[in-house]
Amino acid sequence: MRFINKHNIILLFILLLCTKMQSQTLSGYALNMGGGYNSNMEWNIGESVSIANFKSSDYALNTGLLQPMTTVVTGINEYGPAVFGTQIVVGPNPTNKILHIKASFNEVGNLALHLFDSKSGIVLTQEAGVILSNYEKDLFLDNIPTGAYYLKVSFKTLSGNLKIGIYKIIKL
Repeated sequence: MRFINKHNIILLFILLLCTKMQSQTLSGYALNMGGGYNSNMEWNIGESVSIANFKSSDYALNTGLLQPMTTVVTGINEYGPAVFGTQIVVGPNPTNKILHIKASFNEVGNLALHLFDSKSGIVLTQEAGVILSNYEKDLFLDNIPTGAYYLKVSFKTLSGNLKIGIYKIIKL
């Protein structure tokens, strides 16, 4: 009976009260709409931009989304390195200010460069004109905001063959 006193009863009451209290907590997680996960890794299909999700017992906050397809640039036949191989080198990627483009072709043709934002709006256009063999150009990206962009490279030979390749560019 020595342990049952006024202080111990108050302490027991406080401990019991604290275990029944609840507070709102948010925990972060990634919402994957077009892929899957297991205990070792997660995979997805598509382009992701700024995905952050928080969930509590009553609410969910989603600050980004995963879009599996965009209409302009995600066709596998337009993937720049697959179309042009080593004929065109684009870098550095990601970049802060300057994007260097170096091209080397075996045929004479017209070269055009178009930079699109994530909403397929044209941000920058560069008509290089007729290219005899080699071409180098620096695109200055100082005035465009940070984000994901797509560089569409079009090369049409004088014989009429058209190649179009898309390169994903990250502007920091």
